[in-house]
Amino acid sequence: MSCFQEPPTNPPVRPRAGFSQRYVLSIAALAIALGFAMGVVWSDAIVDVVSPSPPLFDEDLVSSLFERAGPAVVEIQASRNAGRSRPQGVGVGFGSGFLIDRNGYIVTNNHVVEGADRVTVTLHDERTIEVEVLGRSSADDLALLKASSADVAGIETLTLGDSSAVKTGEIAIAIGSPFRQFNSITVGVVSGTGRGPTSVLRRPIPDMIQTDAPLNPGNSGGPLLNSAGEVIGVTSSVSTGVAQGRGEYRIGFAVPSNTLKDLMPELIVAQVVKRPWLGISGAPVTRDLRESRGLPDGIYVSRVFSDSPAEQVGLVPFQSGTGIGRGDVITAVDGQPVGSVEDMVSYFNSRKPGAVVTLSVYRNQHSIDVDVELAEWPGT
Repeated sequence: MSCFQEPPTNPPVRPRAGFSQRYVLSIAALAIALGFAMGVVWSDAIVDVVSPSPPLFDEDLVSSLFERAGPAVVEIQASRNAGRSRPQGVGVGFGSGFLIDRNGYIVTNNHVVEGADRVTVTLHDERTIEVEVLGRSSADDLALLKASSADVAGIETLTLGDSSAVKTGEIAIAIGSPFRQFNSITVGVVSGTGRGPTSVLRRPIPDMIQTDAPLNPGNSGGPLLNSAGEVIGVTSSVSTGVAQGRGEYRIGFAVPSNTLKDLMPELIVAQVVKRPWLGISGAPVTRDLRESRGLPDGIYVSRVFSDSPAEQVGLVPFQSGTGIGRGDVITAVDGQPVGSVEDMVSYFNSRKPGAVVTLSVYRNQHSIDVDVELAEWPGT
C-alpha cells in the first residue's frame, strides 16, 4: 500500500455555454458603441469641413443701409465744351455725389466738375436734372452742387458723421457709380486714418481716410459710410501700382467728413476756396537726424520756393549733399508742435490766407520765433 494517496481525478472544466454567449455579445455591443461614437466624431468632422464660412460682414445691416442711403446718391455727368485743350468736341466726365440737404445741396469731388460748362445728375428714380456748381476747393478735392429743392423733394438726405471718431478696422461702405454702374455698393474696412495724399495742387489733404472698400473710376465724389449710415468721408482717389513680385495693389482714400463740415460755409458761396501757403517742402526729422545731428522733433526744411512767404522771412533749407548740415527745423506753429508737413497743413486749414502765424524754428542750435503772413496756395 502506497504511502501517498493520489488526488481524486476531477473532470476538466469547460466553459459554460451561457458565459460564452454573453462574452461575445458584450464584445459586439462594445464594438457597435465604439463604431457609433467614431461615426459621430467623423460626422462632426465632416460637418466642420463642409459647413459654410461665416459672412465677412452683417449682410442684413449692409442691405438696410443701402436701402436707406442709396436714394440720396446720384450719378454726375460733367460736360466740357471744345476749346484749345479739347479741339475735337465736347468732353464728358462722370462721377458720383450725394444729397446732404433738403434744399438741394449735393457734395462731390472738385475733379469731377472742375472746368465743366454743364453739369447734370441722375437721381435714383432715373430722372436727370441740371444742377449749378457752387463752391469748389481744389486743395481739398471738394465741390458743392445745387439742385432745385422741388427736384429732390421726398429724398432722405445723408448725415455727416464725425470723422475724428473713425477707428481703424471699422466697417466702411462705399456707394457710387463705378464705370457708370449706377448705385453700386462695395464693403470693406477703414484701413487707416490720418493719411496725407496730395491733391492736384500738390498740397497734402490732411486726415484722409484709407479704405480697402473697392473704388473705381466713377466712385469719385460718392459717400463712404459707417455702420450707422453716416458719411465719414467723400471717396476721392485710388493709389494703384504694381509691387515687385506681389502683383497689383489698390488703396482707396476719402476726404474726411469734418473737412467738408468746416468748408461748407464757403462752399455754399459760388467761389473757388483758397487755402493758405507757406512755401516750403520738408519732411519729419528722423531718429537718425536726431541722434547724429542733435536736431529736435519737427519738420526739416528741404526747399524754400521763390516769391513765397517762407522766402520773404528768410527760412533756410538744408543743403543736401554738401555735408554742412545746416538748415531750419520748424518745431511748432503758434505754439502747437508739428511733426510733419501734414500736421502743419492741418493747422493752416484753420486759418485764412493773409493770416499771420508764428513759427518756432530751430536754427544753428538755437530756437527762434519767426512771424510770417500766409499767402494763397498758388494754382487752381
